[in-house]
Amino acid sequence: MVATEVHDMVGPIRRALAEHPDTTQVVACGGDGTVAACAAAIGNAAIPIGIVPTGTTNVLAYELGVPTNPVRAARLMAGEMRSVSYRTWSVSGRTMLLQLGVGFDGMLMWRTPRRLKRALGFVAVVASALRHSVAFDFPKMRVTGALDTGSERTAVVTSVMVANAKRWAGPQLAIPTADPSDDLLDVLLLQYRNFPQLARFWISILFPGAPHLRLKYVEHVRMRRLRIEALGRPVEAHLDGEPDLMTPLDVEPLGRVQLLAPG
Repeated sequence: MVATEVHDMVGPIRRALAEHPDTTQVVACGGDGTVAACAAAIGNAAIPIGIVPTGTTNVLAYELGVPTNPVRAARLMAGEMRSVSYRTWSVSGRTMLLQLGVGFDGMLMWRTPRRLKRALGFVAVVASALRHSVAFDFPKMRVTGALDTGSERTAVVTSVMVANAKRWAGPQLAIPTADPSDDLLDVLLLQYRNFPQLARFWISILFPGAPHLRLKYVEHVRMRRLRIEALGRPVEAHLDGEPDLMTPLDVEPLGRVQLLAPG
């Protein structure tokens, strides 16, 4: 049993693996950030990761078909499991497994106290969104990246969502075509400039059929790598739900990790 630390989630796991070189499996009991920390600690070692979800949104549990009830998920570990390959990404030297949110999404994670997330879960995030959305200042950023076609794309945006999976902040399919096993990231270039546009996007993302992707101020592109830089003040970002990054940010391919899903 290894307890992760708020300001160094990877270190304790990495040290435990060094002390036990015969480890054949790691089980992450926590949220998506804890799973991402395990992936960062494992690196290129061929050690699969099982998940017992106890986090705020547990996106990976929904992606892999793992029960969100932690007791049921833990019992599954005793049965037959299959291995699912996920591409990992480097974000300015940090390991990304699922997502990078810059702008409103990043600010929201920065300003939602960890203790409230632990106590109230997703309700705490929604309450924080209602409180802070009206004061969001829509900071401008420049996103430059290499598209899947090989050409380069540059855009000025007010928020960016960089996804390595279909879901975002819960069970809803935010980007239905995303594939975590390929060598591409699904990037939403968001150009909302006022509160009504911001609210419409985040409400639309909760509905089936991905209506948020059809909004005129939303552009969905697939990129092999990208750079995000602020055109004014530094902009807050979260990495797999952990709010401790700010622009500028460079995102590029890193490696692969094996996650366990019900057989």
